[in-house]
Amino acid sequence: MRLLLIEDEKMIGLPLKKALERHLYAVDYFTNGQDGFDEACLNNYDCIILDINLPDMNGMEIAKSLRQNSILTSILMLSARTEQEDILEGFENGADDYLRKPFHFQELLYRINSLVKRSSHLKEEVISVDGIELNTGLKKVLKHSQEVKLNAKEYGILEYLLRNQGRVVSQEELLEHVWDREIDSFTQTIRTNVKTLRQKIDPNKQIIKTIKGSGYLIDEN
Repeated sequence: MRLLLIEDEKMIGLPLKKALERHLYAVDYFTNGQDGFDEACLNNYDCIILDINLPDMNGMEIAKSLRQNSILTSILMLSARTEQEDILEGFENGADDYLRKPFHFQELLYRINSLVKRSSHLKEEVISVDGIELNTGLKKVLKHSQEVKLNAKEYGILEYLLRNQGRVVSQEELLEHVWDREIDSFTQTIRTNVKTLRQKIDPNKQIIKTIKGSGYLIDEN
């Protein structure tokens, strides 16, 4: 899943980006409000983590403008402001959740996962198909009850396809949701990662199906 992190304090933002990436998220990070807003308008993110106090365009303005532009991506607002009116203002401007600083990283993970599930086709924490079980909270994959070690991109592809069971997902859509903005869209990286993912969980290509000219499909149970 792909996240947009907008946080001007690099002492917070950079370690947070790295920690989220260790938990298998693709993360685009911006320290400037206007730049973050522009990226949110250009790309299809699964969740936006948004600080309030930002240069050029604050978090309240960003959330409000995104909603006015019909961008419905879930927004988790971060702030050291703890007054009730500040929290209510965040929700009134379009935030889906509000987390006070300082926060525990594990709580942030739970809240992100909850927001991603809320906007997903499948909302269960554990998603399964044909002997494959993916736990979105623990970021763990089992095949017939045996854990399978996946890299971040293999996991991201599997989670996104599972969350969208029953419909074809294009390579372009996988790029949008599994890779960050540094990806070279002209590489064979998607096909390479789908190939290695299949080798680990689906060597007979019975679960992840290639729809020629369109993308990939996992049938609904």
